[in-house]
Amino acid sequence: MRFKSTSSEGGELINISSMIDVMFILIIFFLVTTTFKEEEVDHLVNLPTESRNQSLTQAKGNLIKVNIRENGAYLVMGTQMTEEQLSKWMEAETERKPGMKVLIRCDKESKHLYLANVMSICRHVGVPQANIAVRTER
Repeated sequence: MRFKSTSSEGGELINISSMIDVMFILIIFFLVTTTFKEEEVDHLVNLPTESRNQSLTQAKGNLIKVNIRENGAYLVMGTQMTEEQLSKWMEAETERKPGMKVLIRCDKESKHLYLANVMSICRHVGVPQANIAVRTER
């Protein structure tokens, strides 16, 4: 039971528990509604370094990453594919998403032939934009 004090030196007590509850609800709301973008990175692909610090990977939107490992293995979204499978898959994806862009991440120790094969597949199936990823020095 509260008794009101007659002296004005204590002032009114403010109950902040409701404000704290509202703040926690807002924090939970923002955490739940925030989308986190996952970056697909194949750590077995060692990218070549570009010395002029100009990024060649400016593609946004419908972006598909093709990773080429040192031994010539093609990986798309974590799935290893042959050249024929990659060609069929890219053709189906191009029909489904006409504005699809491809980012090719090729290991610096792999043969140039593997990169040329993927570029040829992209051109054959009608991919409008294919970029090559490099690591920039900082």
